[in-house]
Amino acid sequence: MPSRKLIAEVVASILARTRRHFEEEFGIGVTDVSQDRGNIEMLEIHDLTAIVGVGGPVNLLIAFSFEQRLVDALYARMTADIEVPPGEEDLYRGSAAAEIVNTIIGNCTADFQEREHGISLTPPVILEKAKHIRRMKNAVFMSRSLDTEFGRVDINLVGPTELFDGSLNYVK
Repeated sequence: MPSRKLIAEVVASILARTRRHFEEEFGIGVTDVSQDRGNIEMLEIHDLTAIVGVGGPVNLLIAFSFEQRLVDALYARMTADIEVPPGEEDLYRGSAAAEIVNTIIGNCTADFQEREHGISLTPPVILEKAKHIRRMKNAVFMSRSLDTEFGRVDINLVGPTELFDGSLNYVK
């Protein structure tokens, strides 16, 4: 069972790395970060969501859910120097989101890697036009939102209930 300290470090790392990546790679500043939302039955998601599984000292699913305006701004910056074939914009947009999330989570692994435990990552899975994700049995959602001038990205961690108490505080 991961420690309370390790879970808190994972959350802090994801938020810091996301902020840094948006600012350094895309010139997009984060203007606000929300507080955790409570234990909900259904997670409302935005226009495009990239989900990555993290295994090792912490086993979590991490879902980055982007509002369309933000996805469009990130996509435009990532594809500025390439020619996107007509009709393939959605494929490239999803690939851009997957690459962004993969880079952020990949960079996070250096922050929470323990010497005796390896960390595994799944390739990002892209959900488009989905409206919600229903909470699985024995799972808990923990969400933070980062606001930018181009819209919001919600970062949702999905983990087993034994990681949290009834008030969503991390337990040892």
